[in-house]
Amino acid sequence: MNVSRTSLLSFASLGLFALLTWTGCTRYAPYDGEFFDCECGTLVWDGRELGMRMAEVEQLDSTTYRYHVIADLRDQEELDARMEPRDVILTLTTSFVGASTSLTLEAGDAAMTVQEVDSPGSEVPWTMNGADLAISASEEAHVMTLNSLSAKRGNKTVAASGEFTFEIGD
Repeated sequence: MNVSRTSLLSFASLGLFALLTWTGCTRYAPYDGEFFDCECGTLVWDGRELGMRMAEVEQLDSTTYRYHVIADLRDQEELDARMEPRDVILTLTTSFVGASTSLTLEAGDAAMTVQEVDSPGSEVPWTMNGADLAISASEEAHVMTLNSLSAKRGNKTVAASGEFTFEIGD
């Protein structure tokens, strides 16, 4: 049997290419979905802990503060499917003097709003049915403990709780 030098060279080249391709492939961990956690607290919404996007405080005047909390409402199935974020936004505007305060808000109190953005049915607004919370302050941060929140949209009522740290900027 007579094998040409070209055939041997072609076979060796093909084998080397296959070996490099197989061993040179980069292996990545499976995609876990986009997840952002600002490590600024926790929000339990309807029995589920949500990924936190932001907790920010702005001082409107010498005694009035506005607190913003944003969390991702997507569940693990939506994260796996790489669906676009759906956020819930809690906004509280209140007067605050001293080191701590407690608030009990009645249904419809304009001091706290609940919004859901980029979500099916988000054209129907949430109404706040009541909340119980405490805020403590230091020079470095404000900490809000949301003992309970009840919010309603359409026929769905949700209970929420959490704790958020709002760092005070320089």
